[in-house]
Amino acid sequence: MYAVAILDENALAAFRREHPWLDLAEDVQEISIYFDDNGGPTRLTAHAGGQDGTPTPVDAGRFGLEAILALIRFAPQGRPAVEDCPEEAEVRTILETLPISRGGAGTEELERERAARLEDAYQIVRQIAAAKFTDLLKSATDMRERERLQDTAAHIPETLASVDDRHKPMFLEVDLWRLVAVIRDEFSLPADYEMTPSIDDDLLGFADKGPAAAPVMSDPVIQALFDLSPVAFSISSTGEKNSRYVRVNQAYLDLVGKTWDEIQNSEMVSSGVVVGSDARTRRLMLLDRHGGYTDELAEIRGASGEMIPVQISARRLSLGGQLYDFEVLTRLSDS
Repeated sequence: MYAVAILDENALAAFRREHPWLDLAEDVQEISIYFDDNGGPTRLTAHAGGQDGTPTPVDAGRFGLEAILALIRFAPQGRPAVEDCPEEAEVRTILETLPISRGGAGTEELERERAARLEDAYQIVRQIAAAKFTDLLKSATDMRERERLQDTAAHIPETLASVDDRHKPMFLEVDLWRLVAVIRDEFSLPADYEMTPSIDDDLLGFADKGPAAAPVMSDPVIQALFDLSPVAFSISSTGEKNSRYVRVNQAYLDLVGKTWDEIQNSEMVSSGVVVGSDARTRRLMLLDRHGGYTDELAEIRGASGEMIPVQISARRLSLGGQLYDFEVLTRLSDS
C-alpha cells in the first residue's frame, strides 16, 4: 500500500509559478509521488498529454535532481490518494466492515467473530509480504542479500497474535507495516471501540489532519514557550502564492500591530503584512533548496502601513505529515 500525492494540472501550474527557475516542461500534466510506510518518497511518475488526448508516460529523470526534490517538498499541495493492490483492498474492506458491539448479549461471540476476521485480514497481508519478498529475491544478485531475504521471508509471523514491534523492519521493507499496525491495533481493542473510520487518515501521512500546528503544539511546554516568547514566531503553509498563516505568537502580533482574528488563515501577502518582492522569492527559493536560511534582511508592513525592518531566520518543518515554514523575526533599528 502506498500513500500517493497527485499533482494535477492546477497543482503543477502553481508549482511552475512558485519555482520558475526549475523550468518544468509545460507538456507535463500530472505527477504522482509515492510514499512508503516510513513516509519517505519511493518513486515519482509523470504523464504528458498525447496527441489523441491519451496520457503518455514521461521519464521523470529528465526533470533533474533539484526539480524532483522540489516536487517532493510540494507534495502536500497535491491530492492525497492510496494505491492498493487488489489483496490490500480486500484487507481494507475487512477492516471497514468489522462487527461492532452496541451493548447487550452476544458480546463474547462478537469478539470471536471480530478476532477471526482480523486473523483473515492478517493472513492476506502475510501472503502479500511473502510474494513481495519472493520478488525481491528474484532481483537480488548478491549471495548474502539472497540469504538475508530468504531468512526474513521464512520468519514472517504465522499469526496476528505473534506480531510485535520486532517485526516492524520486516514489514517496512515491503511497505506493509501501516496496514499490519492497523490490523494489530484493531485486534487489541474491544468490539465496542470503533477505530476504522479514520483508517485513511492514518495511512496518508500528508493528508489534512485538522489544525496544522496541532501536532507540535500539543506539548504544553512547547505551547508556553511559543506563546510567551518575546521573539516573534510564525508558522505558515508553504509556497509563494499559497502561503497562509497557521499560527503566530503574541510577540508577532505586537510587532505587526494586528490581532489573530485579522490574519488567521489569511494568505500572507494579501494580509498586508508580508511584502511580495524579489527578496521574498529568494528566501522561498532558499527554503525549497536548502530547507531554511539564517539572518535574512527583510521588511514587513505594520497595521498603519509603515515598513518595519526585520531580520528573519526560517526552517521548513514537517508537522503532522505536512510541510510548513517556521519563521523567527527580530525587529531591527530603524536607523
